[in-house]
Amino acid sequence: MSNPKRLDPSVKSIYALLLSLLACHASLAEQATPLRIVAFNCEVLKAPGVRQGQFDRYRFDPARIAHHERVAAVIETLSPDIIGLEEVISRESVDMLLGILHDKGMTDYRGYHVENSDTYSGMDVCYITRLKPDVVEGEKIRTINSEAEDPTWRAWYSAPGYNGESPRRQSTSVSRNAVYYFTVAGHKLGFLGLHLKSNPSDEAANSKRMAESIVAQRILQSEIVRRGYEPIVMGDLNDYDAEVADGDDSRDTVTKVIRNLKDFDPKRPGDELINAAALIPRKQDRYSSNWDFNENGFDDPGDVHTMIDHILFAKDLKPFVNRAFISHCTPHDTSDHFPVVLDLLLPPVSNGTVVRGAGG
Repeated sequence: MSNPKRLDPSVKSIYALLLSLLACHASLAEQATPLRIVAFNCEVLKAPGVRQGQFDRYRFDPARIAHHERVAAVIETLSPDIIGLEEVISRESVDMLLGILHDKGMTDYRGYHVENSDTYSGMDVCYITRLKPDVVEGEKIRTINSEAEDPTWRAWYSAPGYNGESPRRQSTSVSRNAVYYFTVAGHKLGFLGLHLKSNPSDEAANSKRMAESIVAQRILQSEIVRRGYEPIVMGDLNDYDAEVADGDDSRDTVTKVIRNLKDFDPKRPGDELINAAALIPRKQDRYSSNWDFNENGFDDPGDVHTMIDHILFAKDLKPFVNRAFISHCTPHDTSDHFPVVLDLLLPPVSNGTVVRGAGG
């Protein structure tokens, strides 16, 4: 750039204004609060001595302890501010993870667990955080569920009958979910952690998952938006996003599960949520799970890699996204899923108004 002492006075004025704007932007960027959000299915994390649930990834205590060590190492490496975990079997696993993290010197982490209603698998959705969660209805974590006789949080669906029988009509709740809230730099963020029905290749499973997505819409509207929080949905959604090309060209969704979640309020124009995967530049990087097809314990070229774990966030937060990625460093013996990461730079909120320019 030319020496400003030799510039015309009017050009000098513009030059000074540009310098002022740059300084202002740098100042705002320095004020922005970084927030790393992670969603991770840690694959049947069961503490020693725990017997609940019908699934055992590891039967004996030494292997279970080693599994917790590896999941703690994922948290240590990614250093999330908030990590939502799926397939955690009980509170004992959260306590064990915290004990390992605290022994490593990361004593600022706290964990929150609530028993979900999937009594068959015993799998729960929980979270670990270094931030202070908001207390809503006296709780720092809640799960939303209804019994069969209460239709508030249930939806109907039809599933194929057995042996050529007529379709069966039944209702379902979302048996694996957690709702929790944070206020970060003045931004009110409401999280819905989900683990939806598995197997996107099965007709009955797809029907049930669709019904679960309808219930999730109600949770987002009633429990998060109504309370004045920006919604963030994250977890193992067990379905594909038809609008985001992923690393596997051979698999497409046959449901509207992700569509229902992104457009959870049909009365409003457009989607309310954005898929973080859409912000990952390389299509080849958009996969979050690894099906060990030949069951040899390794990630081989013939294995199936799919994008079924997601972070869906409020579109008003998009200007503050710094980066989105999937950490493919997780070894196969830790989980058959990979952590999905969303990095935000949240500008301060002044008098209820976001100070623009700090989001990058």
